[in-house]
Amino acid sequence: MHKKTGTRSRRVLGSLAAVIVAGVTLASCSSSGATGGESGGEPQSGGTLAYGMTGETQSMDPANCGLVAYHRCAPVFGTLMRYDAEAGKFTPYMAESFESSDGKNWTLKLRPGVEFSDGTPFDADAVVFNWDRIKDPATLSPVASVTQGMTWEAVDPLTVNMTVEQANFQLPWQLVRGMGAIGSPTAIAAAGAEVGSKPVGAGPFIMKEWVRNSEMQLVRNPTYFEENLPYLDALTVKLISSEEQKMNAVISGEVLMTPLSSALDIQKMEDNGFNSYESEVIGGSGVIFNYKDASLQDEGLRSALLAAIDADQMVAALGTQTTTAKAYLPTDTAAAYPKLDLTEAQKKFDDYLTRSGKTSENLTLTTYAGFPVMEQTSQMLQAQLQKIKGLTVKIEPLDAPVLLGKQRQGEYQLLTTTYMSPSRDLMYDLFHTDGPQNATGYSNPKVDEALELTRSSNDKAEVDAAYEVANFEVSRDAPVRNWQYIGSYLTADTSVHGVHIVSTGSGAAWDFEKVWLN
Repeated sequence: MHKKTGTRSRRVLGSLAAVIVAGVTLASCSSSGATGGESGGEPQSGGTLAYGMTGETQSMDPANCGLVAYHRCAPVFGTLMRYDAEAGKFTPYMAESFESSDGKNWTLKLRPGVEFSDGTPFDADAVVFNWDRIKDPATLSPVASVTQGMTWEAVDPLTVNMTVEQANFQLPWQLVRGMGAIGSPTAIAAAGAEVGSKPVGAGPFIMKEWVRNSEMQLVRNPTYFEENLPYLDALTVKLISSEEQKMNAVISGEVLMTPLSSALDIQKMEDNGFNSYESEVIGGSGVIFNYKDASLQDEGLRSALLAAIDADQMVAALGTQTTTAKAYLPTDTAAAYPKLDLTEAQKKFDDYLTRSGKTSENLTLTTYAGFPVMEQTSQMLQAQLQKIKGLTVKIEPLDAPVLLGKQRQGEYQLLTTTYMSPSRDLMYDLFHTDGPQNATGYSNPKVDEALELTRSSNDKAEVDAAYEVANFEVSRDAPVRNWQYIGSYLTADTSVHGVHIVSTGSGAAWDFEKVWLN
């Protein structure tokens, strides 16, 4: 993680706000400055930190939101483990430890004396209750597939033993992500069908009010287990529809912090006196294919579409100063996405029409509504694909909750999206046949075998070689065809201190309980 400090006076920001919104091209940002806690004196208690987020979450049920809404859920529930992006290792949080010697038999130790904000003990029974809910098909948890082959039991009030059928040394990631959010069993039982709207955790904050599609107000949890924390009196999560508007909100003081995805945008904020933080991630922005769709089941049609994608043109037009993705994982090996070749694209498309008995094809490209970058990339992709004669692509913009629901249910054909994670284990989630985030329906036995080895082996060389195999296959088949690699960034007002980056499954986040305002 890199922290960079803005140096310009705050008084000039008003006149520069319009320049930022206009999108002036600036130099690429580079790593500089201190890493970790910046100077700012002794931490002070009090104040409210407002931060901006794009996209509303559908539910605050811990069985759901731990995977897809970390920035809202973690302040309320915490997570059992964290991943320290600076140190490159897992660290305890709500749990005291999670250890295994063989990758199959794991022991979770909990902290003594921790309680949920409603007074219910945060104990082994509570963890088992939450994990049982995730595993129950009736809960419709997006993490349910992770629990296949897992068994667990509470062996004493502070210990849960877990066994997995296949050794998995990547398992701590699940306690950072989907299985890491633990809610009060008492509150979950009392909430019934409204569990997604009445979250009760043991984290540093309590949800006070939630106005959907507007803002969520969180206040300090007086029973939080870490002494003298959190520093803040409150957090306010404001829904802001675009990256440009998030930057403007920081400039105007409407919010004090927001995540960003573009190095160019971060450079703009630095040049205007704001601090920035960067965390390296795996993943990128691109388009995904639904392998279960009646038309896109055809390999020839998919190959035709892939041969028409011009990633260099996309990145150049976006002006984000990111690297064009040549393969799913950056590599010096033979792994590579299909090459741009419009002649070959037309040939394969014509062959598809002949085999299917069609004279033309219509496809729908689903994208996020209200996100200018997503809308722009969708329009560019539409134009590129429609260079294939006989193909019409319709753009379908949807609000984030609706789009995510359709993505999980496989109710789309093509979809522009972004995946990111600090861990290569994201590939298992996306591309293994039974991966919990495999929204494409992609299935390749070679990929499954390689990704299973990345989890079962504790030998780095063997794991690296397995990832090379998976990367070769996934890049060639391109169920997720990224056009650019991305970074994970935060920008914050200079009054915000104590920002320490933790990596989640949703990009860079921070230790909510340790942030303070001067």
